[in-house]
Amino acid sequence: MIVSAPTNPDIIIVGAGSSGLSAARKLKEIGISYLILEASDRIGGRAYTENSTLGQPVDHGCSWISGSNDNIFSDLGKKNNFTLVDHSEPTVEMFGKDGVKFTQDKIAEYNKSEIKIKEILRNTGRQGIDIPASMVIPDVPYNECFQNWEGALNYAVDINQISTAEYWHLKDSQPSFIVKEGLGNLVGTLNNNFPIALNTSVLEIDLSGKGVKVVTSKGSIMAKACICTVSVGVLKSEKIKFTPNLCNKVRRAIDDIQMGLLIKIPLLFDGIRLGFAENSLVQYDITKENIGSECYFLAWPTGHDYIVGFIGGQFAWNLSKLGEEEIVEYALSKLEILSGDKIRKHFLKGFATDWANNPFTKGSYSAIKPGCFGAREVLSEPMAEKLIFAGEATAGNKAGLVNGAYESGKMAATRIASIVKPKN
Repeated sequence: MIVSAPTNPDIIIVGAGSSGLSAARKLKEIGISYLILEASDRIGGRAYTENSTLGQPVDHGCSWISGSNDNIFSDLGKKNNFTLVDHSEPTVEMFGKDGVKFTQDKIAEYNKSEIKIKEILRNTGRQGIDIPASMVIPDVPYNECFQNWEGALNYAVDINQISTAEYWHLKDSQPSFIVKEGLGNLVGTLNNNFPIALNTSVLEIDLSGKGVKVVTSKGSIMAKACICTVSVGVLKSEKIKFTPNLCNKVRRAIDDIQMGLLIKIPLLFDGIRLGFAENSLVQYDITKENIGSECYFLAWPTGHDYIVGFIGGQFAWNLSKLGEEEIVEYALSKLEILSGDKIRKHFLKGFATDWANNPFTKGSYSAIKPGCFGAREVLSEPMAEKLIFAGEATAGNKAGLVNGAYESGKMAATRIASIVKPKN
């Protein structure tokens, strides 16, 4: 317990990630009592920075302040003296299948193809057509690279699992910042002496009585209402029992939202830069057969001595079963093709994030299944005037983003507060 907890809170918040902390912030402002229940031993959820493994801050989860001109964490970072590095137009270092670096003309051709593909995807969604993005990818140069990057490494699901309707609906991620001290650490500054019970798993949310009874690993708590911010992965696992059962409409919405996976592989070196520019995106040309299974990189983010590899989608789920050592070796072998075998003598150590096996997330972030647009809106509606879901999966056009989670928590708190304590 971080601070003394109220014994009979008006509202119980399940989860101390960006959404739960935002909800607490809003309820505190309104003047409604609350208690946050967090299953893990820390706050932040999927916004998690740690320093111990590499001796430098590494974001295991979200890393970018996306849409930074309209993002709470831009202002919060500046207010708390975090170092925000503009990453709106990063250098792209592109390599051919033979490992030879692209000329600027080839990179320009790649960029032109990317713009054309994005226009087609958005136009399809704008017309109300909700189909797999893979069905409308044009035959343009380097479209395979785009499919790998935009699918597995951006949406955390394969390109054939991206909804064209959602693609059009989602907010543009630019401009953006990366945070030298870690975005997870920045999210942690939301906590303003909130009453938080750590290491407290929620087993059941019972709406059958007058109020809400939340059964936890440490006993039961009564409240007037509950804001549940757990991931879609946790909801799908049915680790939390709902009494009575969630209605068919809500259960269908949960089924219509996928839990994607993005594995980050930070690789620490001895200070050598391997020819890559700081904060650059390192990519390479691939074949059609390898779409979704390749590893791209972010080099030396904000001057740190590590390169971050990324794998995602179904390939990441499959590789996660082999263990961390296999994942690190996979990323290192891909980097070796681009920079030569000399990297081995400069490599110190690496690790792989493990959201796949994390019982508190069961994945990284959400994506709508093709043909299921509208599920996020259904999931965000209050139920029985006692329960409301929040988190990045309910964040509308900011879904999948830490600021989306923040906004959804704030909105959920406002809506449930108006029910619990209506204005006269």
